[in-house]
Amino acid sequence: MSLCFILAIYIFFALYFQCGYSKVYDVESDDLPYDFAYHVNATTNSIEECEFCWASLCKGSYCFKADKEIKFPFIEIPINTNISLPNNNSEHQKNKVNRYIMFPYVDFFSLEKAYKTSVKCSKDSQCFTNKCVNNDCVFNEKRDIKLCVDGHCGRFMGDPCTTRDECAEGDYDGVCHYPEQPEGETDIEYTLKFLSTLGFLIIIVIIVCCIACYNSNTKVSNTESHKQYTGIN
Repeated sequence: MSLCFILAIYIFFALYFQCGYSKVYDVESDDLPYDFAYHVNATTNSIEECEFCWASLCKGSYCFKADKEIKFPFIEIPINTNISLPNNNSEHQKNKVNRYIMFPYVDFFSLEKAYKTSVKCSKDSQCFTNKCVNNDCVFNEKRDIKLCVDGHCGRFMGDPCTTRDECAEGDYDGVCHYPEQPEGETDIEYTLKFLSTLGFLIIIVIIVCCIACYNSNTKVSNTESHKQYTGIN
């Protein structure tokens, strides 16, 4: 009985400390894990460990190479670049970086990071867009940011727009978005088409074999008839 009681107490506290006291990081956290943020290298003007640097992000007049699809919730930009509106975080000032929340432009956000991250803002300067509304970073019409793809700079995917040229890429329909891809065949449709083609080929082969057999039998029959007619044994 006592062993079960001790085990129950242990499980309770283990779950309590794991769930109730799991660390949640935000834009002001001094111990933010390295892989929770992009880190801009001022020497190369690129984010560190950039996987596909096919695009450029610009804040103010400072532009740097980056992945087109944003995956991390935060970004750290060195203070000695010519960006505007530093976020006035004293600890980050010591580290000589400004940290910003990347929402609403995060395309992929892993569940592991989502459970451990708060992307809520309390002031405009915490947001990459420089606009915080109801504790969320949102699109800013008077933004000083832009996305550049293949030499064309404009708004991010999801931003409101009135013309295609306002978007960095893709199409527009009130908002910048990627063009819809034509629907491909489903697995069932592909399988049915394959089986239909295979069945058709099998029927053709059977017909060819039947014709060949018929011609062969006809030839043999004609040969036998000719022998009987000429009296050849």
